[in-house]
Amino acid sequence: MQILFVDGCVRGTVSRTRRLATAFLDALRTRCPQARVDTVDLNILRPAPLFGDTLAARDAAMGDWQQPCFALARQFRAADLVVFAAPFWEGTFPAALHAYLEHICVTGLTFGYAADGRPEGYCRAGRAVFFSTRGGIYSAGPARADDHASAFLGSIMRLLGITQLDTVVAEGLDIAGADVDALMTEAETRARALAQTF
Repeated sequence: MQILFVDGCVRGTVSRTRRLATAFLDALRTRCPQARVDTVDLNILRPAPLFGDTLAARDAAMGDWQQPCFALARQFRAADLVVFAAPFWEGTFPAALHAYLEHICVTGLTFGYAADGRPEGYCRAGRAVFFSTRGGIYSAGPARADDHASAFLGSIMRLLGITQLDTVVAEGLDIAGADVDALMTEAETRARALAQTF
């Protein structure tokens, strides 16, 4: 199994979101010792969003998929499982992950269109996992409508042919009086349990 870990945890080693992803990946490696994990650390990669000039350069290279501008898309397409980790920011997640998604969405390489106009994904993985942490409560109550992270990421995954997105979230972590350790431990337990389904 070829696992691609897209690490959008901007706080690095102190990231609570990375802690959840690590619990999952460690459990999955135990279950599937032959699995290989390739990590894309967005703190290191610092992907730039596409602008007019960079998009034009990419468009000019379309079809020559070995060009460096398509390296991230090629890597993504080849993965058997994709694991995302990113905190909840302003309704979705940090801009670095948005920029990364721009780089992997390449018409003709990771997706295309059928004759009737429907999108067709070309990526190998049938499943992806998304780990996130939230300071407030967004799974229920009045703020639920403000959570666009999983819905947005799920939409992109379907475009690329990945039909299942599992999400594990620890939330309410910044609410005064919250038992953060207990909330994180419970989410880590769910992350480890999810690893047993692969």
